[in-house]
Amino acid sequence: MLKGKDLKKEVFGILPILIICFAYAYQEPILTTEKAISYAALCLYSPPERLGIKAVDINWDDIKAEKFSIEEKSGFYSQLTNRRELNITMKAKNGEELTVRMDAYNGSCLEVTGPLN
Repeated sequence: MLKGKDLKKEVFGILPILIICFAYAYQEPILTTEKAISYAALCLYSPPERLGIKAVDINWDDIKAEKFSIEEKSGFYSQLTNRRELNITMKAKNGEELTVRMDAYNGSCLEVTGPLN
């Protein structure tokens, strides 16, 4: 069994590690613009089955990225650790708009909205 002084040493030894891990999780770097666009393309070419949409073969010369936005995720854990999601709105030459919502840290596709789904 740990005595008072040994317990303090253990706590003060583990505490800095926990603080560093929490600080990294809180300020984890988000995707760059180029990576976000490539993950959006991947999401459209091979969407997850849970989205219920078919793969889209897009001519990227006809589509231009219009708007990028970073928003807070909802939920207690997401707000505690400062988790974000990335929305990329793309516009085709014919005027149709498509929005891909993804995790801002790993690029996992969360939702696709617009005329292509």
